[in-house]
Amino acid sequence: MSESEFPFTGSDDTLNSQDDVGALSQFRHGAQDRRLLELARLDAGIIAANSDFDDKPWGLLYRALIDSIGLSPDDFQLTYPSTQWDWSRAQAGFIPAAQYDFCATAPQWSAIGAYVSSGDTVHQAYQQFLNVIPAQTEYRSLRQHLHDADDALVVATNHYTLATTSAASAYANQVEDHPPSFSEWLGSPRGRSYQNRIVAAQVTMNQAQAHYSNLIAQCEQPELGDAQRRCGNEDFHVRYADLNLIRLPKVPDWQIDQNAADWVAKVEAGQGPAGVTLGFSNREAPYDFAQTWAGRRGRIRQLFWQVRINGRWERIDEFEFDNKLELSLDFQAVDRIGIRPGEWFDGEFARSMIDGPFMPGYSPFGGDSIETRGQPVFGEKGFFGLIKNGMCVGYKPSFVIRTTTSTFRRFVDPFKAATGLRVGPFTFEAEGGSIAAGWKADAATQTFSGTTTSRRPLIIGATVSELPNASV
Repeated sequence: MSESEFPFTGSDDTLNSQDDVGALSQFRHGAQDRRLLELARLDAGIIAANSDFDDKPWGLLYRALIDSIGLSPDDFQLTYPSTQWDWSRAQAGFIPAAQYDFCATAPQWSAIGAYVSSGDTVHQAYQQFLNVIPAQTEYRSLRQHLHDADDALVVATNHYTLATTSAASAYANQVEDHPPSFSEWLGSPRGRSYQNRIVAAQVTMNQAQAHYSNLIAQCEQPELGDAQRRCGNEDFHVRYADLNLIRLPKVPDWQIDQNAADWVAKVEAGQGPAGVTLGFSNREAPYDFAQTWAGRRGRIRQLFWQVRINGRWERIDEFEFDNKLELSLDFQAVDRIGIRPGEWFDGEFARSMIDGPFMPGYSPFGGDSIETRGQPVFGEKGFFGLIKNGMCVGYKPSFVIRTTTSTFRRFVDPFKAATGLRVGPFTFEAEGGSIAAGWKADAATQTFSGTTTSRRPLIIGATVSELPNASV
């Protein structure tokens, strides 16, 4: 680049992509609205039909997990419904779709949160964070090119955001409890048309992003330029291992510390992590969610007690209203599996930007003063808020539920007809029915007991870090 090409205008000139009002970023300014829309979809289901249920047991279970497994309310999120950890092993350069969806999707801002596999991804939030950092240049022409490239990038990103949001809405209307996950669904016959739209929009967005990043690399900010290059470097991206998703562009790599099949083999050979027993009584005082990282209690959108009969999940009223009920859960093994983003993520650079600066119209955490007013980048109302750094998994859970005599008598027949039981986020499978699975109803002790027939580990929850100070 020569000075004749980009005339000198002064070393203090800074790119301001919002000097002229252009397209508003739907991803950055609509992040909180999309999260509220996710919750509204959940509200339209189970809560609308069961608005009077008691969610106190969720807090009691959260406290029991914290006290028994060595987790901390400073970073633990109990997730529902529990998701099976059965991701297949993939060769180098590939990632199973379900693994990508779990690791890459940003968690909800709640100590107990619904797992949403179609939510905003950390990678796109991180890329948009990089895009709102003002670039400094002493060349007026380069500054204009950056301005134009930013406008074109916002438009292209809006088209991509619209395509993914539309697909997420269709997915939520068609799929319950996330088998298959969002990306897996995109490869199915029902999701393929949405996949085509996403591919077309993503190709255009990636081209616009590459052009903008190349211009950033010519500015006087090597750290920002390096971060942009790393974020878009395809060496740090992988392809879906699912053949039905082969047309999709590469996705950012996410790594886990152990493979599920290897972990199960060690547990069944007696060489895995230790098990744990936990429980609570309905007589206990409610849990104070103000002690958690999320700062307050969120609304839980799934019944705590459910039984599956004739293929349908039904509410267990008897358990909800039994003030003397006692629950004991026993896991054959419990472990924390680390999750970390690939080298596309520059955590050190992100942490250095906790105070900005950001382009006009944006502020680190938002606020009412002139200095802090604008769209927040970080925090609950921002678009770059949370990242998973681990998941808590459990194997072969067993349950013992002690009730009053009247509760036992009312529930014993449904229990004998059950093919599954839900206790909070945990699903206990009874293949062939509860009697065939060896579940027992003991009238002498008023207890119901059993062990899941599934050999697939359950993801109990995730450990999360707040951005930009994420420990990943």
